This record gives sequence, structure tokens and C-alpha cells, in this order.
Amino acid sequence: MKRTLFAFFFIIASQVYSQTYFGAIGNVSDDGLNNDFPNTVSGLLPPTIDGTHGLVNVCLDISHTWDSDLVMYLIAPDGTTVTLVYRVGGSDDNFTQTCFDQNATISILNATAPFTGSFIPQQTLGNINNGQNGNGTWILRIVDVAAQDTGVLHSWSLAFGANAATPFVFTSSNLPIMVINTGGNQIPDSPKIMADMGIVYNGIGNRNYRTDPFNDYNGKIGIEVRGSSSQMFPKKSYGFETWDTNGIQINAALLGMPAESDWVLHSSYSDKTLMHNMLSYKLYEDMGHYSPRTKYLELFIDGEYQGVFLLVEKIKRSNVRVNIAKLPTSVTSGDSLTGGYIWKIDKFTGSGGQGWRSNYPSTTAGDSVFFQYEYPKADSITSVQQQYIASFVDSFETALIGPNFADPIIGYRRYISVPSFIDNLISNEISKNIDGYRLSTFFYKDKTSNGGRIKNGPVWDYDIAWHNADYYGGDDPTG
Repeated sequence: MKRTLFAFFFIIASQVYSQTYFGAIGNVSDDGLNNDFPNTVSGLLPPTIDGTHGLVNVCLDISHTWDSDLVMYLIAPDGTTVTLVYRVGGSDDNFTQTCFDQNATISILNATAPFTGSFIPQQTLGNINNGQNGNGTWILRIVDVAAQDTGVLHSWSLAFGANAATPFVFTSSNLPIMVINTGGNQIPDSPKIMADMGIVYNGIGNRNYRTDPFNDYNGKIGIEVRGSSSQMFPKKSYGFETWDTNGIQINAALLGMPAESDWVLHSSYSDKTLMHNMLSYKLYEDMGHYSPRTKYLELFIDGEYQGVFLLVEKIKRSNVRVNIAKLPTSVTSGDSLTGGYIWKIDKFTGSGGQGWRSNYPSTTAGDSVFFQYEYPKADSITSVQQQYIASFVDSFETALIGPNFADPIIGYRRYISVPSFIDNLISNEISKNIDGYRLSTFFYKDKTSNGGRIKNGPVWDYDIAWHNADYYGGDDPTG
């Protein structure tokens, strides 16, 4: 009789503490759109999911001929979203009997296709076990971000039990803590929206607690998502300005850096060391040039922990950044027309996009470089100023390609600061920056009375430098 009762209670306990639910299946389109597969959970006991009893794992089986096209999210009934996997596996095929389990020993980032077995997902699965009611509609969202390779979701399931994933609870850090509150509004690509921002920083060597009062900054900001292709990443970068209550820019000295209004929160998602930009900028500064200052911090947005970010000075004309002369729209002639200017070579998405094209081919295919206005901005630079800077750059290129290019008086040295070009080249070559020269490449020029030569810099965006790319030779440790 005792054995019978024990077996009965064991069966009941197993049913209560190990419940599996299977979701809808179907084709995965390759058009970059959301493919949402619902899973209705009902009768979950206990209904509240937390670190004691909650979601244990997510298992799935997918046929796909190019795994790194796929991004997968799990969306809980309360809207909490966890990135399970973001573009892993390269050109290999399939996710076969793949389970995402916070208690696994191997991260999905370190695994190989077809990913058979249990793996730690890219974001903390335990964040879903936040005390919500687990009964309701769950969504497995799969996005195929590139065309030509289709896929099929054959099965997927949610398992709940006593060995639940534990939520990540942030309490304190040696790093400063930045808290941004949008009031529940989604941060757009553009334009910036107003939000509240506070920073806790108790000084070097002191612990910073999430519950501490804001003592470095406590006020308004305007914030937007920044970047080009990086906007697809689950950990996004942001640009923000310090504002007053009326949305007017104000200068603020954040984390000991000189007071300014324009800042970047860099996610460094492609750089798992989180160090490539900071290291590159510091090396360039040590060469004797202005380079964007940086500070690491922990970021919260609307109560949700976002991870470690790098607060970076945005490249701009300023007495404490790129220190060149102001160039108001009223200037049309004389020494004041000769500077200052900032321009760049970059993608057309993100900031910028307007400028002028070089008169000389830069490749054997005959392509020529397109230079984009950075300062003055495209919407404020006048036609006279456009003509001047384009003409000056053309004079440099004409001298460089001409027969007297090496002449110290009429050759290229008349137009550029040679040390800045040398140091910029060293910075790109030492780090094997595969974006070097063709993207995120800045130039600036002060007016003639302040020297007036073109300088190559400041350096910017070294995420996929330092042996962190598998194309253009970025994965080759030699050369």
C-alpha cells in the first residue's frame, strides 16, 4: 500500500513539476519578416514562474541551408523577450534537436551546426522567470535576415519544471551605472525622443549600487538608436544628447569627461572583448592626437538590464573635441572660409549621406571615393563652403597623383599633415581593421591661419578589427 501511494504521488509530482508544451510549426520565409509560431500554455502548475519553478528549456528542430541567416527570439505572455540565437553557424545547415537551457555547459556561440544537444542561449533565459503567470500564448519568433535560403520549423517545445533558469538580478558594480527611462516608449532610429537619465558613480575604487541616488547626472536626454547594420543586433547602440526640460541641448560633464552635449552609447556587440574601440582610441591618443574619450558603464533602459556599454564622445567640432574653428553659414570668403571642416568616408546609412565625389579613381575598377559632410552638416553647409572644401581636397589629390607629388613645396605635403596620415595608417594596420580607409574614416581641416592642412582622423569604429572578422583577411594573424 505504501509503495502504491509513493508511486501515485511521484507521478503527480512529475506531472506538476515537469510539463512540456508543443507549439505551432511551419515554413520560415526568407524575406526578413517575423515568422511567429505560437504555443498556448494552459494548466501550468503552479502558474507563477520564477527561479523555483518555471521555464527550464526551449527545444526546437529546424531545417535550413544557411544557419547564420536565422535570428530566434522567445516571447513570453507578458512580452518579455529573450534572444535565443543571433546568426550563428555560418553556412552550415540545420538546428537538429537543439535545446536552449541556462543550465547547459556550452554557449550556443561556441557550438557548431547542427547544434544537437543543450546550449546556453545568447540572452539569459531566466529573465522570463520573473514572477509572471506562465499560462498564455508564447511566441517563437524566427527571422531569416537574408534571401535565397528557406527553412522549415519541424517542432518546438517549452518545458517547465523545478530546475528552472534563474533570473539575472543586478545589484551593484565597480562600473558606473546609467539608468534611462523612456516612459515605456520605443527608442526609434530617428528622431530622438525625450527620456530621463541618471548616473550612479561613487568614484574610483568605490562600489556603485543600483539603489544609490544619481550623483553624476540626473536630467533629460534625447535618445535614438544609432548605427547602420548594427541596428539589427539584439544589443543596440544609442546616440543621445543631454537636454534641458524644453528639449534644448545643454553641455554636461559625464563621468569626468569634458562637458559636451553629444554622446554615444556603444554596445560593442560584434566585439565580445568589449575592448577594441577603447584600446584603439587610447593608442591613437597616446600618439599625440585627439581621440574620442571613453568610459565603461552598466546600462538599464526602462528597468531592464542591457549589459556593459562604452560611453564615447561623439566626433564633432568642439573646443574639447575636434578643436577647429567654427564655420557659420554667414562666412563666404577670406581666411574664415578655409576652416574648419570635418568630412568622412562611410556608409550612406546612419548619419550623413550627402557630400561630393572625388575626381580620381581609387580602385582598379575605376570607382572613386565619395566624401560625406560631417561639419558643417549637410543641411547647413553653404554652396560656397561646399565648393571650397571639395576644391581643396581635389587640389591635394591632383598634387598626389601628379609628377611633382614628392616636392615639399608644390607636392602633396602642401595640403596635408603627413604625421596624421602616417599614424592613422599605423592604427589601421596594427589592428588589421578591415573597415580601415573605406568606412568610418574621418578627415578635418582648420582654417589657414591655424595651419590649414588636412588631418586624417580621429579614428572611429574598430569593433571588427583586432582579428575579429572572417573576411578581407581579418582572420589571418599575419600581414
